[in-house]
Amino acid sequence: MAVLLGLSLVVTSSGPAEAHSFRWGMPSARQQIRPYDYNPTWQTAMDRALSNWNVTPTPAYFPKGSSPNTITARSYSDSWYGRYERWINTSGYYFKIKLNSRRITASATNFSNFVTSVLVHELGHGLRLGHNSGTSIMNDRRNRNSLTKPQQHDIDDVNAYY
Repeated sequence: MAVLLGLSLVVTSSGPAEAHSFRWGMPSARQQIRPYDYNPTWQTAMDRALSNWNVTPTPAYFPKGSSPNTITARSYSDSWYGRYERWINTSGYYFKIKLNSRRITASATNFSNFVTSVLVHELGHGLRLGHNSGTSIMNDRRNRNSLTKPQQHDIDDVNAYY
C-alpha cells in the first residue's frame, strides 16, 4: 500500500537573495509529464511552456510520457493562477500542476501568452526555483501577457542546482 504525503504549496514573494531556496522542487531536472488533452487554445499554450524550458541551455527537460506528473487546467474558486504541488510516495517524488482557468480567463489580455507564462513559472518551481523580484519568469509580479520564457536569471539558477 502506497502512502501519499501531499505538500500543497503556496509560495510567497521573496527577494533575489532568497530565490535560490525553493526546497520543494524535484531531485532531477528531467521530468516526464503525463500527456494532457485540451482544446487547441489551451493545448498549444501548454505545449509551448514545456518547449520553452526544453530549449534552454539547462538540463531542464519536460517530455510527455508515462508519468505520475500531471498538469491540469480547471476552474477553481481560489485567487491563484497556477499551483505547484510536490508529492512523495514509496516510488519517489512527483508533482501536480494546476492551472486556474477561471482566474486566467478573467485576467488575460493575451490568453495564449498568459497560460504559457503561468505554466513555465509553475514548472520553474519543479526545477527548485523560488519567487524573486528580478527580471525572471519566477517573479510573481511579471507581466504574464508578455513574459513567457525563462530568463537568464532562471537559467543560471537551474544550472546552479543541476
